[in-house]
Amino acid sequence: MTQVAVTQSPISTLQSPTPPPVRTSAPTAATIGKSEFTPCSGYNATAPDGQPQSGYGPWASRLLLAFSDDGLTFTPANQSLADQADVPDAITTPDGEIRVYFIIMCPEEVRNRIVVAVSRDAVTWAYKKTLLTGMDDLIAMAVDPTVERTPEGKWRLFFTSAPRDANSESARSYSAISDDGFNFAREEGERFAAEGQLVLDPNVLLIGETWHYFAGGVPGSNHHATSSDGLNFTRAKNFVMENILMANGLAVDGGYRYYGFVQDQRDGSSYIRSLFTADGVTWTVDPGNRLELNASNGLESVGVKDPAVTRLPDGRYLMVYATIIPGYPTP
Repeated sequence: MTQVAVTQSPISTLQSPTPPPVRTSAPTAATIGKSEFTPCSGYNATAPDGQPQSGYGPWASRLLLAFSDDGLTFTPANQSLADQADVPDAITTPDGEIRVYFIIMCPEEVRNRIVVAVSRDAVTWAYKKTLLTGMDDLIAMAVDPTVERTPEGKWRLFFTSAPRDANSESARSYSAISDDGFNFAREEGERFAAEGQLVLDPNVLLIGETWHYFAGGVPGSNHHATSSDGLNFTRAKNFVMENILMANGLAVDGGYRYYGFVQDQRDGSSYIRSLFTADGVTWTVDPGNRLELNASNGLESVGVKDPAVTRLPDGRYLMVYATIIPGYPTP
């Protein structure tokens, strides 16, 4: 689960982004609106108590963009979406609006909250806040966002939280509903919990007529559950395929493709892979890696993880992925 961190002045500097190939016409300010905040630049190595941060958290993370014509071979754009940001989820609306939901730690006004980056061309972005009500009996922060459209056209947010009186091992998944994708009201009950185990980073995809839920918490494995309505999930056997941690999926020609990452528990290094299914029952790991660390661009280090992929109006695929900001002290 995402932790709370304090802000600090930027330490690293972003390079000028390399524009992606062949895109749609540039948006005007009116089409995506004005930003409600500006993401900070650089990492934060200091915890709220003044001590060094512990491990690779969102305070050390950067979201970057990559593009693909086929959803398999991705080319990094060398474009940063946000620093001190993590766990992205991407979606494209029927009218061509691109939204990326993620957790951010800086600036202070949105610290450790879910925000949205909105675009029409995946180059120019406006940063928006979200509002989530109905959290009185849960810890204050909702993190690890995944957003899906319901058959009725509403926006359903799946997120990680825990009861206020629970211990740190009680992280579980909840959901909230919205008419506009910005103002959410929590739905009753829990979507998924595993007694005695962490449940982190939920992600959900409608495959055929069945909603498939995956979440982390067990190294090299994924919690897995299914549902007919996207609210009441029945636990299935843990999903394990080549140590891939499931991140986000989407419908593609002939079936569905899920993107995930493999992480080395020794040093935190990671790379991105994908799987294909036609029915949600039989899965095949796609050959090769979708994306690997490219330290030569000066924008990323340690590894690449948490891929979120969406299909753009021009047919290309956009991947938003997380990496560690270069220069962040090794834990």
